[in-house]
Amino acid sequence: MNVRNWVQAVPSQEAFRLGKILHKVQHDRVEETRFFADPKAYIADADLSDEARRALSETDIGALYLLGVNPYLLRAYCLQLRVPEADYLAALRAVEEQAYG
Repeated sequence: MNVRNWVQAVPSQEAFRLGKILHKVQHDRVEETRFFADPKAYIADADLSDEARRALSETDIGALYLLGVNPYLLRAYCLQLRVPEADYLAALRAVEEQAYG
């Protein structure tokens, strides 16, 4: 049985950039305030695809996972937003077929 907890064997540069943003927002209160005041403005200058911008600004958990965001950073981000665990898991299960075929 081949089990993976991450969509990409080697995360893309974009996945790294998304993770870096999530890490900053989770660990720096000033960055957290700036991000949640206006997510689209916060990521305006970030080197991200349109899909990554949309997923991050709309908190599309499944899309962020498919983009390769580290699942631990993604879970911490969802905890920060007080996303119920059932909703978080449902979002991941909804993209399971896309992620693993």
